[in-house]
Amino acid sequence: MASLKSLLGTKQDAFVSVEESNLEKGRIYVYTPGTNYSRMWCGFCFHPDVAGTAIVEIWGAGGSGAEMCCCGFGLPGNAGAYVKKQISMSPGDYVCGCLGQSCGNSDALCFRGCSEASHARFCIASNETCACAEGGKGGITYCSTNSSFYCCYRANGFCVTRTDNDNCGIICNQCDGSWCAQAYGGQENKCGRISCVSAFGCYPSCICMFHHHIPTPSGMGSKEGRMITYTNDDNNGTQNWSGMGHYHHLANLGSGRFPTGGVPWGSCWDGGRTCGCYQNDGCIPQMPIGTGGRGPNPCPGVRDHAIRGGHGGVRIKFVS
Repeated sequence: MASLKSLLGTKQDAFVSVEESNLEKGRIYVYTPGTNYSRMWCGFCFHPDVAGTAIVEIWGAGGSGAEMCCCGFGLPGNAGAYVKKQISMSPGDYVCGCLGQSCGNSDALCFRGCSEASHARFCIASNETCACAEGGKGGITYCSTNSSFYCCYRANGFCVTRTDNDNCGIICNQCDGSWCAQAYGGQENKCGRISCVSAFGCYPSCICMFHHHIPTPSGMGSKEGRMITYTNDDNNGTQNWSGMGHYHHLANLGSGRFPTGGVPWGSCWDGGRTCGCYQNDGCIPQMPIGTGGRGPNPCPGVRDHAIRGGHGGVRIKFVS
């Protein structure tokens, strides 16, 4: 029988001769507003010292979920649009622009509005062009104590698909005359992706049977983005370890090469119960770039300010 020493000896040459040939080349530059109240007021400006190729990706801010008090339910916000553009640059050329912020007006009932666009200006030699990725539409919230989630949104003109029960179905955050995030100016221009809710519990008291589907924008996680699906709980994140609701959403967002990263600050003055955080909980941008924010799950006597969408951002890979 071969010894461990001899087995390792036969493998040594293979390990020594291995040479990585598929590593990504170039330098990466990422710009985002980042924090709760800050803004890069002067935007960003990238100018290379040597000639090379810049691959520029731009994301609009994600739509935010909206507050509801004591009753009802809400849809998540939509993802921001996405632009990708590749350009050749020389010293003296530059790319500048501004980054969109998601809606932080957490006191706004029912609808916070549409989040801001991110845009860039490409000044290459004597030629100047622009690109823009608009922000996502916020989630719509309704107060209702006697109507099913599905019936309520269907009656208000939302895009719905009925399942095997008159009160059950899939509802998307898109309705008659609704605005959708657009993208302009790149070699790739992709609209903001739409969030949905699968209301299988059928009645307001059955929100624990709802499944929420929140997309990341295109270019985030994959070329077409990812769809994050999570189950509900009885209120805004009190069941921290149940694998449900807000914490389930955040855990799924972290699924990737760094699965333990991105766990947000999640406590407040009410002993770590986010249902006591109110406005502050709805202001904190916990989501990744361009991702829509979770909708509210209010319970009797408790407000739910939902979750703010992710800010906009720009990523530049420069290969000289």
